[in-house]
Amino acid sequence: MEANPTEVMDALADGSDATAGSRDALSVTAGPRGGATAVRVVCHVAAELPLMVFALIEMARGWRPLYDNAGLALRSYQVFSSRSPLVGHQMADTVDHHVVFAPGPLQNWLLAVPVRLDPAQGALWGAVLCAVIAVAVSIEAMWAAGGWKAASAASASILVLFIVRTDVALMVLWDVWFAVVFLVAAVCTGLATATGQLRWWPVTVVAASVAAQCQAVFALPVIAVCLVAPVVGIAVGGGRGHRMGRAWLAVGLGVGGLVWSAPLIQQATTQPGNLALLLRGTSQSGGTIGLSRALGALGGAVRPVPAWIHPPPSGGGFHLVVAVANIFTGPKWWGAAVLALLLIIGVLAWRSTRVLMAASAWISAALAVGGVAAIAAMPLPQFLVFGYMGVLLVPIGMAAWVTLVWAAVEVVVVGVRRVGSSRRVAGETSGLDVFPRNERAGVAMAAASVVLVALSAWSMTSGLRQIGGRVPTISGWPAVRTADVATAAVARVAPRGPFKLQVVSPDGAYGYSVEAGVIYLLVTQGFDPRPDVPVAYPTFGRPPSKGRTVVLELPSGGGRAVAHLAAGGSGPG
Repeated sequence: MEANPTEVMDALADGSDATAGSRDALSVTAGPRGGATAVRVVCHVAAELPLMVFALIEMARGWRPLYDNAGLALRSYQVFSSRSPLVGHQMADTVDHHVVFAPGPLQNWLLAVPVRLDPAQGALWGAVLCAVIAVAVSIEAMWAAGGWKAASAASASILVLFIVRTDVALMVLWDVWFAVVFLVAAVCTGLATATGQLRWWPVTVVAASVAAQCQAVFALPVIAVCLVAPVVGIAVGGGRGHRMGRAWLAVGLGVGGLVWSAPLIQQATTQPGNLALLLRGTSQSGGTIGLSRALGALGGAVRPVPAWIHPPPSGGGFHLVVAVANIFTGPKWWGAAVLALLLIIGVLAWRSTRVLMAASAWISAALAVGGVAAIAAMPLPQFLVFGYMGVLLVPIGMAAWVTLVWAAVEVVVVGVRRVGSSRRVAGETSGLDVFPRNERAGVAMAAASVVLVALSAWSMTSGLRQIGGRVPTISGWPAVRTADVATAAVARVAPRGPFKLQVVSPDGAYGYSVEAGVIYLLVTQGFDPRPDVPVAYPTFGRPPSKGRTVVLELPSGGGRAVAHLAAGGSGPG
């Protein structure tokens, strides 16, 4: 009986434990072992190098955490103290007059050691280290699932994310960008799990939990991936898969309980709990974005020229409203059609024992359905956050398109091979027969390496053009330099114990950004400053009603920061 025309031997065995199904066209093909190893190295270096290069440059320029980054750094610094956070960063909105936080503190746990080792810059290099690990895990999971081709696809997708959203690579510390990197890791490890390699599921749970705890809008997509992946993986595994599936399911559930313990404790011990407030926020007056608009967002993300390839809206005013509103105007019918196509591809691939393609289709569909549900449930008054939250659509769109294009190519390959088989039966020679399989694989590996190097260079070029602007620091490099000088000035006059820090600045936003950075840096030096801005109280603490006040003056035009005790105050001590 003639073999399945798309079945290929995995001559480059890499220790994977897939237990059922034929190897897909995306998996390792016969080829030189050294060539596959070289591609594996290129996959890692290409995708991880931009993150490291940007971090080194920013550190050399004197990077410091400001604005939101200062809040993230402070909460990370508090992990090994009596004020260790049980929830994530403070969000911009409130629910029933209660301040709302991101679901959990996993990002702060991950950064706790770096900020203790290096208070000034640990948040930066700690976040980059976490992101590099997430990228490496993504590539290794795809390598386990489908060899060098799958790993190359993962590396290329990550680089495309860095190109279309350069902010992610330049400022991965920020919670939204941090979350999307771990969302990609959850998708890749979930796909490996869905091919029957169930040992990846606990990793999927951790990566998904990091993404969800950073940003609630990422929760439904990663939950969908977490639920679908082991179900498919156990089905693929057969008898042994069921036995091993129960063991890895237990490990994953245990890990999930551990990483969600803090927000669950907060929910049980605080009234109202933060998780309850987050759920209640979706039912606030003003309605939600709704299913129709969410399908429009999906349609724009998966159309032939996806909406996410354009730069995200920036600035404010009417043009921002229009730019964000356009995110939801994609073809709704196409969004629904892509969901249907993914499900059909999954079924057909499953029936033809193309396990990896089936897994890719079902994980992509789960990610898309979760994304649509999350977008639909967002309160309509908050739709402007899609100026940056729209990054969620990038991995959704790429996952769908990789699967769709792969399925189309597979149809063509099957047709060509059947024609070639017929010609060989007739005694004719196929054009592909002229080149041995090893040579074809070697050429393909070399081509993949060249593409990855080119994408990596493109990503770094785009980032280097922006590294001197506001993106790496949120507030600009002058604010970084001012924060350093202002911290030293306040430290010279600051009293012991809690005190109010009052910032006088002609630019309110600039002043608050510097103030947040100064407060964090002072805390790491043993001071207890409290902001004079009510919105910052939940993160930085409320100032004492009868305590001392330090006035920090930030002159415009690059003048030097000056700090002094307010009238009636006394000196340090």
